Amino acid sequence: MWRKRLPRAALVALLAAGGIAGCASPARKYDSAALSANFSEHTIRGARFHHQIYRNGHALRDGALHVFIEGDASVKQALRRAPPDPTPRSLLMLRLMQEDKAQAILLGRPCYHGTFTQDRCEIRHLGPERYSAEVIESMTAALQDELDHAGARQVIFFGYSGGGTVAMLMAAQHPGTAAIVTLGGNLDNAALVAYHNSPPLSGSLDPAHLPAFPRSVVQLHFFGALDMNVPASLAQKALTRQNVLPVIFPDIDHECCWQDVWPEILARLQSALPAAAITSQSRIR
Repeated sequence: MWRKRLPRAALVALLAAGGIAGCASPARKYDSAALSANFSEHTIRGARFHHQIYRNGHALRDGALHVFIEGDASVKQALRRAPPDPTPRSLLMLRLMQEDKAQAILLGRPCYHGTFTQDRCEIRHLGPERYSAEVIESMTAALQDELDHAGARQVIFFGYSGGGTVAMLMAAQHPGTAAIVTLGGNLDNAALVAYHNSPPLSGSLDPAHLPAFPRSVVQLHFFGALDMNVPASLAQKALTRQNVLPVIFPDIDHECCWQDVWPEILARLQSALPAAAITSQSRIR
């Protein structure tokens, strides 16, 4: 499969030096933040879409590449610009990746990071089809390119909110999946839609319908007790199917304050990996 790399770091550096960061697009602001964190970046052509990739440049550990995936775009925010720019404004996963000492990448989602026009995206790609088979196939193709580059044998997925949905769906298709870590993840499309009384995610794959992963795949699904956007109760069906229980932090909501508990999340992952299977989790006191 043909994939084209399109480095943009020089352009971002020029924009930052020109002092126009204040009026820069969300895509350029994201690039600027990545550059400040000393991440390298380039664009890969997946099966259908282009995907922006950010690398932290650390050495590979135990043959596993850490893959970070940001949450869903706000369609309302994306439409405030022409062309639409759904690039995340919060940069949560980018910031968490800064604290990861293993080799890691942030894998950009379709139509994000300034690719909306280039890939002839439509609003449906940000809405009802944001977890479609077409999206997952393209992200998986882009990931394979990165695995080949890193010489990695396994993948540890980290997904926030709707990025947790994508992580679950990608992990189900990748034989090298060693672990899945979600933060406030949507693990059941139907439950989320019913909870918010929102339009159905027609055309999207649903992680609640996935068969159970092998016991060798570690699963850690974290939620905030104060999260009114994606409460842990919405994931009950999916987690029952996967035979795991949620880890619930008492003072966390959907957006705040995942960085505070990130060291504990990484410690729990490190502790779980040698065990080859997670059979239970408990509420954190």
